[in-house]
Amino acid sequence: MKITLAQINLKVGDIEGNLKKIKEAYEKAVKEGSDIIVFPELTFTGYQPLDILESKMFINKNLNALKLFSKSVKETAAVVGFADFNKGRGKKLLNSAAFIHRGEIKNVFHKNLLPTYDIFDEKRYFEEGERYKTFKFKNKKILLTICEDIWSDTELLPDKNLYKKNIIKDYRTDIIINISASPYHYGKQSQRKKILSSISKRNKSIIVYANNCGANDELVFDGSSMIINQKGKIYQFPPFEENVKTLDIENFDANEINEDISWIELAIIGGIKDYFIKQNFKKAVIGLSGGIDSAIVAYLCVKALGRKNVLGVLMPSKFTSKQSIDDAIKLSKNLGIAYHIVEIKDIYEQYIKTLKLDEKTIDITLQNLQSRIRGNILMSYSNKYGYLVVTTGNKSEISVGYSTLYGDTCGAIAPIGDLLKTDVYKLSDYINGKWEIIPKSIIQRPPTAELKPGQKDQDDLPPYEILDEIIRLYLEEQMEFEEIKKKIKDERLLKNIITRIEKNEYKRRQMPLILKLSKKSFGTGRKMPIVKSENWHL
Repeated sequence: MKITLAQINLKVGDIEGNLKKIKEAYEKAVKEGSDIIVFPELTFTGYQPLDILESKMFINKNLNALKLFSKSVKETAAVVGFADFNKGRGKKLLNSAAFIHRGEIKNVFHKNLLPTYDIFDEKRYFEEGERYKTFKFKNKKILLTICEDIWSDTELLPDKNLYKKNIIKDYRTDIIINISASPYHYGKQSQRKKILSSISKRNKSIIVYANNCGANDELVFDGSSMIINQKGKIYQFPPFEENVKTLDIENFDANEINEDISWIELAIIGGIKDYFIKQNFKKAVIGLSGGIDSAIVAYLCVKALGRKNVLGVLMPSKFTSKQSIDDAIKLSKNLGIAYHIVEIKDIYEQYIKTLKLDEKTIDITLQNLQSRIRGNILMSYSNKYGYLVVTTGNKSEISVGYSTLYGDTCGAIAPIGDLLKTDVYKLSDYINGKWEIIPKSIIQRPPTAELKPGQKDQDDLPPYEILDEIIRLYLEEQMEFEEIKKKIKDERLLKNIITRIEKNEYKRRQMPLILKLSKKSFGTGRKMPIVKSENWHL
């Protein structure tokens, strides 16, 4: 049997545009002699539609698109995802999949396991499906599942015991089809392959896994669609790119695509690109400081949008070193982007005079003034020329509030807001693997905000290796304080960092959108109250 995997980039709410892509992929499958083409979850609506699902008109449009597409389905069958009305008790909608053949919807299945954790909130909109059954097509017994339905009792969940039922455990079928919209985080694909291989062997079934690709808001979808046979043989699509390909599921050449740091680069580039393109923006403006974070973000924006669409703005103050200016200019030339230099010394002095501030001690007020002046300048570029401001803060800084509201947090999107500082350096080493794109002097310099003479990040923060380990254990691994104490021996430091993380929720609530790259990112994936006891974690 030949099956086509349609790893396509869908735009939330764009039913007409998504339908066009669906039809184009289907025609390719027909030409390649495919028996079945398999699309991602919620194919017509895109994922996640969130409160758009509360519109009856929108649901009817997606159902009309399903009917329209069904009429065009010929001998090559199709599996598509859609939102259906629930005719029984419970939530108004069902997350559904249709098996279509010869112009008719032959079978409809409803998602049983609805994720309600991290960035997911499907129980807000959908009722759980109640029944699953297999069906036969061309002498093959097939089980059709939707994303989470296949992950019960596995390590991919926050808790293996999250669901009371495992709907695929007892099925013995020739083929298990899974249509998915599974967002990326680093390390997830290796888990997926391991789990799906295990299910294939246990159920003695061929796994057909079709995943969404592209990005919608903070979520980036890697695709990595796969076919896995009972012997563990795998064919996997390249990640983070659209691909429609037909394979003989019983006779295909295996390939090996392993996850490495290049996937983080691809995820961020894809996240930036779709955030801009899907909103009809083309140009980005970035404040270049001569530091590693702005350098990385500028590089990623160039890869996503093209060098002609990225502008760097250098905004030196009287505390900015000549090396920082030289490094920022060298970076701009390496990337081939335009850059402007806007001095902020006079504006800063005028603020001091107007507000009658004392500059004898460069306190937090005066430091934040510089950052906010820069934020205003960048937002002015945005208003005047239609650029989107891209912020450059990393996860380490955002975690402990080492940032200025309405200053360096100004902007539309934070591409590296879920990347720890130590990982920023690892990514820079990878980027410079073939030739020096990011000047070595940027990488080798001790990090500094340069908001007062001789300032270094480690005047206020522990070494990033220690800070990032605490953040990783506390936020991403969600370990308790007493557990982390066994690994981080400095209890006073540990308490201080975790308290800073909790105290700065009010800042993060006002941050631009942060692309999700880890198991636990800031944003919709971490819902914490702002007003709370500072010591709840102790």
